[in-house]
Amino acid sequence: MDRPTRMAALAGLFVLAWVAWSQPQPAYTEAAVYVQQARYDLAIPLIEKILASSPRDLKARNLLGIALLSSGRKAEAGVQFQKALEIDPGFRPALKNLAVTEMELDRQKPAKAHFEQLLKLVPNDPVAHLYMGEISFTEHRYGDAVAHYEQSGGQHLKSPAVTLHYARSLVESGKAAVAQQVLEQLPPGSDAESHFDAGMLLAGAKRYDAAARQFQLAQNGYPDQYQVGFNLIVALVESHNNAAAIRAGEQLLAQGHRKAELYNLLSRAYEADGRTQQAYDALRAATQIDPQDEVNYLDLMSLCLIHENWDLSLEIADVALIRIPQAYRVRLQRGAVLAMQGKMEDAEKEFLTAAQVAPQADLPPVVLALAQIDMSKFAEAADVLRAHRASKDYRVHWLLAEALSRAGAEPGSAAEKEAVAELQQAVRLNPGASQPRVLLGKMLIKRGDAAAAAVQLEEALKLDPEEMSAAYQLAMIYRDRGNTKRAEELAEKVGKARAAPDPSQFAHRNLVKIIREGSK
Repeated sequence: MDRPTRMAALAGLFVLAWVAWSQPQPAYTEAAVYVQQARYDLAIPLIEKILASSPRDLKARNLLGIALLSSGRKAEAGVQFQKALEIDPGFRPALKNLAVTEMELDRQKPAKAHFEQLLKLVPNDPVAHLYMGEISFTEHRYGDAVAHYEQSGGQHLKSPAVTLHYARSLVESGKAAVAQQVLEQLPPGSDAESHFDAGMLLAGAKRYDAAARQFQLAQNGYPDQYQVGFNLIVALVESHNNAAAIRAGEQLLAQGHRKAELYNLLSRAYEADGRTQQAYDALRAATQIDPQDEVNYLDLMSLCLIHENWDLSLEIADVALIRIPQAYRVRLQRGAVLAMQGKMEDAEKEFLTAAQVAPQADLPPVVLALAQIDMSKFAEAADVLRAHRASKDYRVHWLLAEALSRAGAEPGSAAEKEAVAELQQAVRLNPGASQPRVLLGKMLIKRGDAAAAAVQLEEALKLDPEEMSAAYQLAMIYRDRGNTKRAEELAEKVGKARAAPDPSQFAHRNLVKIIREGSK
């Protein structure tokens, strides 16, 4: 029996109990017993006989509808409930069962209207709330769905499918922790597919520990053992349970699942577990299995960058570009390696080539401009970024302002106004980035607008408490304003910090981070 049929049966038997109690005639009682026993072939003729002599017998007609619905004759059941309501529009059992039948017939709109009508008559009806929860879920009105489910008298927790709908509604309503608690108490005997779906929902909500437990439960019976095993490893890696992730990954490999994505995932677990050589080997295996997937080369090069293995990183880039000449992200990563080696002109050439290979992508001009800023080629950097001014990538606007500022934009000049406008756009596009706010604060200070500057610098410091440049500038502002206490707090923070970053290392500090973020 599928979920809707189980729900219909629940609703029907609820009504049946009421009508059986309130109708003592022997023929009716006998028919009700047959319905309860699922002997519809005996029940239906007997009820029809009752109705032949008493066509306005509401309870008999409702019982006939229940028998027809339970036997799969849904359209005929709907006719009987409609006839009952024609006799008495306020007959609640028929109204409820008509709505249930309409759901069975995929007629959600009239079903919704009838359930809403029923709830006006019986505000606490659990079956109506259960179905209204399902209707709200399909309409993506998740807050309403949660409210209805929670008024269903616990019936939403009796079916794994409905419980999953309730949990998803909770997640979509910002209540992931409650959803986790709900899914950890799935009905006993829930099938492997339900546990897998629960794991996927929890992983999507970043509740990785709980997701891993669901995937482990799903392993017993899920038809695609690789799929459930792979997702288990993802959850274990994301929850930093690397030893368990490695065991699960090696088990899949032993079962013959030699897939590039599996080796790539295992490499993350190996590296996090301090097994760097195995991480290298896993990524090399991934590139051999799928030589056309640039992600594995990029991850292998990133691993080299982390361990400052520059030569190997360049060798990997050369192999990747032979196999995938248009892999502009590989060129960007290769340029980053060259930059780390101090070969900025060679790095600039790689970034320029990447920009030519992928003219519509935002990342190549960002990285190219970053290198040019590091080389004091401010005008060239500004020109590159102006060509991408329509971009929604905040870094395009931030770095354009950086280039203009470093070129010596004076307060009131066209260049300075352009830079401030670009920084304001960067903040709008990504309010969570601290660097555009710091530069905007500095430029506002030069304009003489200390109050507006303080707002930006305070927000930057909130986003990145280690942003010492913002702390220093704020200390100066508060000292000038006479807020000695706050100025001293900030000055002390700056004094305890390590030496300020060397401005000449601007590209080196940001290059790898930007490329890595853009390659995801």
